[in-house]
Amino acid sequence: MNGLDEILECFEAALELERELGVRVVPIDRSLLAPPQPSRPSRPAASVVRESREGRERPEVRAEGEARPLRNEHERNERENRGGYDFVFLHDRPLSEKGLEMMSKIVAAMGKTLETAPVVIEQPPPPARAYVALGFYALRKFFPGLKGEPGMWLGAGGGKNVLVTYSPAFFERFAVVTDAVEIKKREMWRSLKGLMQRLRGEVK
Repeated sequence: MNGLDEILECFEAALELERELGVRVVPIDRSLLAPPQPSRPSRPAASVVRESREGRERPEVRAEGEARPLRNEHERNERENRGGYDFVFLHDRPLSEKGLEMMSKIVAAMGKTLETAPVVIEQPPPPARAYVALGFYALRKFFPGLKGEPGMWLGAGGGKNVLVTYSPAFFERFAVVTDAVEIKKREMWRSLKGLMQRLRGEVK
């Protein structure tokens, strides 16, 4: 009798005693028992660093294959924008409060935020797959010499693609939203939907 058989005999004897005492009933099927197989040694858990509530950094252990949580919004943006943004809005001056509110709603409808699809007013614009010039003055500021109407795509050289659309300041001029203004808003949104379709087409 080898060591494994001795262990099984002792185990069965203990279970038989428990059955006689009425403690519990555990059926044993020796055919299901097999010698243990050598297992592949597991890799050590990775250690990452997170900030504690006191502000000090402490190591945190995570299991192999577990995604490391992003430490903050900045890191999330860096990962999402690695290699450049999908698209960037260009404006010739800081947005007004109403303009900022309008752009926040637009980028939210496009599945982005103002961090992942920013409105840029300073030269040079950050790397992006596409640029959206918010109005004629933004187009002239960032791409001198280019001319285009809202809804047009322009090539700015160096592989830069520019979509021209309306500026939020354009809509702020109208105290009353007339049918004509609604048409302009629909034109703007239609061109931005075209931007998203164009970017999705590049991925395929």
